[in-house]
Amino acid sequence: MSMTEDKVSIRGSRSSERRIGMLCISMDAASREGLSVYAAQVPGAYVVDNVDRHITAREVLRMLEPFQYRVCVIDFDDDVEEGGRIALRLRDGCDTGVVIFAASSDPNPDRIIAAMRSGCSEYLLKPFLRDRVLDALSHVEARRRGKLPTQKGRVVTLMGAKGGTGVTSLALHLALNLVQRHEQKCLLVDEHPALGDASLYLGLNRHQYSFYELVHNTDRLDLDLLQGFLSQHPSGLDVLDSPEAIHAFPNAPSEAIEHTLAFLTDNYQFVIIDTPPGLNEDTCAAIRQSDRLAIVITAELPAIRNAIRAIEYLTSLHYPEDSIDIVLNRYSRRSILTEREIEAALHREISVRIPNNYGLVINAINAGVPLDVSNKSDIPLAFDLWADRLIGGEAVVAKPSNGSRGWLSLFGS
Repeated sequence: MSMTEDKVSIRGSRSSERRIGMLCISMDAASREGLSVYAAQVPGAYVVDNVDRHITAREVLRMLEPFQYRVCVIDFDDDVEEGGRIALRLRDGCDTGVVIFAASSDPNPDRIIAAMRSGCSEYLLKPFLRDRVLDALSHVEARRRGKLPTQKGRVVTLMGAKGGTGVTSLALHLALNLVQRHEQKCLLVDEHPALGDASLYLGLNRHQYSFYELVHNTDRLDLDLLQGFLSQHPSGLDVLDSPEAIHAFPNAPSEAIEHTLAFLTDNYQFVIIDTPPGLNEDTCAAIRQSDRLAIVITAELPAIRNAIRAIEYLTSLHYPEDSIDIVLNRYSRRSILTEREIEAALHREISVRIPNNYGLVINAINAGVPLDVSNKSDIPLAFDLWADRLIGGEAVVAKPSNGSRGWLSLFGS
C-alpha cells in the first residue's frame, strides 16, 4: 500500500507526543516533503506516510490509530473527480474519526467547492505555505477541544413576498434579539445585489467590502479574510454589507454563495440573511443552504398571492415544506383580511406575527437606532417568541383549510 519506504518513526508512547498524525494520499514527493517540514514545527505532529488512492477507511484508521488527532491530505491535482470519490469514501468509512484536507495547485472556486462538498474541511494550495498549514492544523485541534463550534450554525433566510413588506427591519431586529436576549453569536448578511439598507438601519457606516466580494474570494476564504469584511454593531452583531455600487458584482456563482454560507455556519450559531423580494438565483442559493426560510407577508392580496406561488415553486424543487415559516408583518386585528382568511389561502398557519407600529419603526430607521429589544412592548416580545422558536427548533405544521371562498378564489385555492 505504501508509496514510500521512509515512514516517520513515532518516538515514545505518551499521547502528548502523538498529537496529530497526517496521512498523504497520492501526493507528489515535493509537496509531501514540504508538508513534512511544516508539520514538524507543530509539537507531536507527523506526516506518517504517503499512500496510493486505493487505501481503505479501515487501513487509514489503523495507520493513524496512535494519534489523538488524525488527518488525511488528498492530492486533487491528478484527477479532481477521483479525489472527491476518495474523500467521500473515507468520510463515510471513518465517520468523524478523521479530518480530510484537499491539496491542489488549482485555486479555481469550482474545484474548492467540489472538494468541500466531498467532505474536505480545508483546501491547501500548493506549493504549501507554512502559515496556512499551521493554521489548518490548529483548526483540527481547536474543533476537537471545543474552541470552535463542533456543530454547524443555522442559516435563516428572510424573503419578502413582495417589495415593502419590511424584510430588512425584521432581519436585523431578529439578529439583534438573538445576540442581546439569547446570547447567540450571530451574523447578519445583506444579500441585496446593491444598495441594501441593513447597515443604514443599524446606524453603521457602509463597509468598503461587501458579501459579494467575499463570495468572489472563495479561494482565500478563512477566518482572517472574513474579519476584513465584517462590520460590528455595538451589540456584538456582525454584519456583511451589500455592495454600494449598482451592478458591482453581476452573476455571482451560486456554488460560491453556497460555499461561503457553509463556511459562515462553521463560525456562527446563527446566520440571518436579508434578501431582496422574489426568487432570483442568489436568493435560491441562500435558500438551499438555509435551515429555515421566512416568507414575509403583510395582510394584502399581492403579498399573499406571491407567497402562495413562492411556496409552490420551492416545494416543487423539494425544499422541505416544514422548513418554511410565514411571518405576518404589521399585524393588526383590525386588518380587512383576517388571520383565518390568510391561513386558509396559504394552506398553512402563520408562524410569526409582528405587531403593527409603523410610526415607531420608521422613526427608528430614520434615526439609525434599532428598537430596544429589551423593551417589554409588543414588538420586542414578538421577536423574543420568534427567536425562541428558532433556538428551540419548533417546526411549522402546515394544515389544510376546510375550503375557501370570496377573495381566496383569486389565488386558485
